[in-house]
Amino acid sequence: MFHLSMLSMRLALRDWLRESNLSFCGVLALASMLAPLLVLHGVHMGVIERLRENLMSDPAVLVLIPAGGRGAGFDEAFIGKAGAQPGCVFCIGRTRDVASEIQLVAGEGVRRTVTLEASAPGDPVLSRHGIAAPCSSPDNFEIVLAATAAEKLKVAAGDEVSASLGRRLSSGKFQQKKLTFTVKGVLPPEATGMDTGFVDMNTLTAIQDFRDGVTSELLRFEGDFPPAKVRHFESFRAYAASLDDVEKLEQWFVSQDVPVKTRSRDIANIKNIDSTLSSVIMLIALSTCAGFFAFMASTAQAAVRRKWKLMGMLRLIGFTRSSLLVYPVVQALATGGTGCLLAFGFYGLVAFAIDMMFSDRTGGEAICTVSAAFLCLTFLCVQALSVLASLRAAIRASAIEPSAVIREL
Repeated sequence: MFHLSMLSMRLALRDWLRESNLSFCGVLALASMLAPLLVLHGVHMGVIERLRENLMSDPAVLVLIPAGGRGAGFDEAFIGKAGAQPGCVFCIGRTRDVASEIQLVAGEGVRRTVTLEASAPGDPVLSRHGIAAPCSSPDNFEIVLAATAAEKLKVAAGDEVSASLGRRLSSGKFQQKKLTFTVKGVLPPEATGMDTGFVDMNTLTAIQDFRDGVTSELLRFEGDFPPAKVRHFESFRAYAASLDDVEKLEQWFVSQDVPVKTRSRDIANIKNIDSTLSSVIMLIALSTCAGFFAFMASTAQAAVRRKWKLMGMLRLIGFTRSSLLVYPVVQALATGGTGCLLAFGFYGLVAFAIDMMFSDRTGGEAICTVSAAFLCLTFLCVQALSVLASLRAAIRASAIEPSAVIREL
């Protein structure tokens, strides 16, 4: 019986190749239905994934900062607790805005007021661009400048900038402290559009302590007040690991009575676009599957009607019902498989053309892309539909009686 089934499969393939005109029409019909669907899915995946990657790689989208101040501020324990939350990759405190502003002076006498931000290893703003976090000691202070600040100061990595801190004593005298910073790196323009300088936390708190008259070992400054045992920050900046984690972290902060500002609206817009396009593509795919199923079923039925005498003759020479059962199925699989491969070829050409058309706007990145796993899944689904569509015709072929053929003869 197995031998007869294999022989029936070979006959089905030879018959499918002999009727090449009809077979090619079936293959072309399948490719014409499947190729546009692949292109649509490829554009959807390419564009949405590109938007998601851009958002995911932009720290400004993943950042959470308090929407308002809190009377007692945020102590180091709260900052550490926030940074330890699932989905949070970085969290650091921020000093008072007034205390964080400083005027830098470059070698040519150019002056610029910048806002200092505390940084530490793992800071997404710096690590995204391959710049190590600054560190300082009493004899060496480092700073990472934003592109706008570096351009206005006319400095680059390795140059030095100076600053002069000043405070008025209770006696009325004015006290100054000079600092010299080494520019450890310059952030690109897309990192931040503000005149910002990133320093380590110890430097930022030492500057605030000097202005408050608090003793600072880092600045070698003996103030009127001793350092506080527990340091409080006016604000903080926290970064989520992914777009989905932004909402989770926002909910956690709200549960701690700390409302935060996020880019959740932009994230929601991307998700809505993704969901809408996915629904539209799914409806198109279902309608395409229905059309393909109807086409394959009618083609298989027509082939059995056209060749019922031939199949009856096969029954007369000893072919079993089960061996004829595979005849329409094999032909349907041949049409489905070849149609898939042709559709993949069409998709590849169109995707290449689309990527070339928009290469100047995307920097050479692909915007029409489909994974190999999806192509394999598509091939298997098409073959499964081909088998299902040919089952009725296969059952009808196996039910052909040799006596009916004899009567026709």
